[in-house]
Amino acid sequence: MPDSDEKVFLKQGPYGYYVQVGEDKKGLYLKRASLSDIKDVDSVTIEDAIDILQYPKILGKHPDDDHPVLMTHSKVGFNIRHRRTLAPVPKNTDPKKITLKEALKLLSGKNVKKFGRPKGKAANKEPIEWH
Repeated sequence: MPDSDEKVFLKQGPYGYYVQVGEDKKGLYLKRASLSDIKDVDSVTIEDAIDILQYPKILGKHPDDDHPVLMTHSKVGFNIRHRRTLAPVPKNTDPKKITLKEALKLLSGKNVKKFGRPKGKAANKEPIEWH
């Protein structure tokens, strides 16, 4: 990696190829990124690996709540994430050129998905009485 002396590895796991920063050590979580969207793994360069390992990348803070707006990468492509909201980056858009302003537009678009468990109290349900 450019800002460290850690080695970058290309590995194959049960779900396909991935790149990893650093050597495996017990009890240590290493930064990894999937290469499942890359058809020709033999053509992957160190520059490609470093590029993909930079995600998730913070684009800035959301003006409404100061929470980070992130660019994430997965096997289905690039996404914009804010809290529990995920918006896909259109396939014809260069993810490197997306600004915070454009990310906020995508988050307010129609392709947005919510994930995770909603915050707040669960509705009070009557206890079930078993006989």
